[in-house]
Amino acid sequence: MGAGAGEDVVADVYRDLGLAAVLRRLLRHTARLTGAAAGSVSLVDAGAGHYTKAAEHGALCRLGDTFPLDEGATGWAFSRRRPGVVEEYGRLRGGHLAGSDPVRRGPAAAVPIWWRGDVIAVSVTFAPRAGVFSARDVDDLEVLTQTVAAAIVRADRLPGSPLTAREDDVLELMRQGLTYREIATGLGLSPKTVEKHVGAIMRKTGTSNRTAAVVTALDSGWLGLGETPHTAYE
Repeated sequence: MGAGAGEDVVADVYRDLGLAAVLRRLLRHTARLTGAAAGSVSLVDAGAGHYTKAAEHGALCRLGDTFPLDEGATGWAFSRRRPGVVEEYGRLRGGHLAGSDPVRRGPAAAVPIWWRGDVIAVSVTFAPRAGVFSARDVDDLEVLTQTVAAAIVRADRLPGSPLTAREDDVLELMRQGLTYREIATGLGLSPKTVEKHVGAIMRKTGTSNRTAAVVTALDSGWLGLGETPHTAYE
């Protein structure tokens, strides 16, 4: 994929940051690049151990359904942590294409999409024009899919954040520097419940400590999206 073509792809992908629109355009460019008959994109939730089919083109891939991370082309690519080609999709454990779909008899290229060291999605491309995926095809698919990583992240954040209302409350009090016990008292929760919320916040922000979680949430514009909790510490 040449530099000029890459610039055109970026301009097109970022034109509308609604998640569905981003993924549809990714699949359209994938089809143009390889002459693929079909494709799909799944969003990965590694913490929960599953992925969700978020977009499809040219095949019925059980759109909207959620599957364990140990099955399908998405699970295969996630476990490998790198792009690869399944020589015959129909032989893959846990594939989700209908048994009558002809693309099951052909190859599939599965490419992880990375963000901050984590696989956030996987793009799967079925049945290329030439009947096989060359090493160059896989390289081009990796460049293309990684180009849209930031668009996927931004689209997934709009118009809000991935935090629940209670996690938003806890995060705000974390920002104020309160201890677990103080947060628990202020919100009428047990310290153990607060610990669970903090764990969820760190997982969703991709961080390993409270300070980094607050900084990431600030950078992402997630703080202040919900109502500020009314506590005795205001």
